[in-house]
Amino acid sequence: MLYGIISDVHGNLEASLAVKEFLQKCRVEKIIFLGDIVGYGVNPQECFDLFNSPETIFIKGNHEQALITGKYEGFTLDAKISMDWTRKNVSEKYVEQMVKWKETLEIDDFVVCHGGLNNPLYFYTNSRTKAKKMFDEFEFKYCFVGHTHFPMAFVLDSGQEIPSIIAEQADGRIYMTLEETKRYIINVGSVGQPRDGNPEACCGIYDEESRMFQLWRIPYPVETTARKIIEAGLPSSLAARIVRGL
Repeated sequence: MLYGIISDVHGNLEASLAVKEFLQKCRVEKIIFLGDIVGYGVNPQECFDLFNSPETIFIKGNHEQALITGKYEGFTLDAKISMDWTRKNVSEKYVEQMVKWKETLEIDDFVVCHGGLNNPLYFYTNSRTKAKKMFDEFEFKYCFVGHTHFPMAFVLDSGQEIPSIIAEQADGRIYMTLEETKRYIINVGSVGQPRDGNPEACCGIYDEESRMFQLWRIPYPVETTARKIIEAGLPSSLAARIVRGL
């Protein structure tokens, strides 16, 4: 099975269109969406419609939870403003779908969630210490996450106490074969709002048969997305970080 694994679209339709076209060209058989289709951007419904098909599995993120509950604990001011906008502009039929999304799921030889198995919606797997906590507390071979908007992988070999880090290359990409004797936590970055200094959309592809994972970067018209954010009356800082990849 060839999987497209993506996360954190955040209402960015232009990035979503580019990623969806790329995944189709790669002939992925299923898309695993790791949460946060809403928030920050102005086209969450269109993004959902674009990916919504029998071949897509949706996992709930913290922004979906905020949309469902109306509770924004831990959100920045910009995030709160964008969620208020989202609650006014997303039809209830979409919210009803998001309520049904699972927080974790086991698929073939891997498990998926938005943040981390310790706390699926909110855990930031962004350091070796946090990755170790997840490795120690849960039994899994490979785990794919998002939430941090920063692509990287943590690898734990047998007998190793602290996991190693595999960082993205200079072009923002990651190439790796998942070895049978090791355990992995792989962050697939963000489609709609990368924060690693590279504004191009992140897109993961995992070949379950060969155990090959590749993190691709997909260019899209960033300026169009930024302009739409400003025209919607959302904070200009959200538009600026889209352009700069921060």
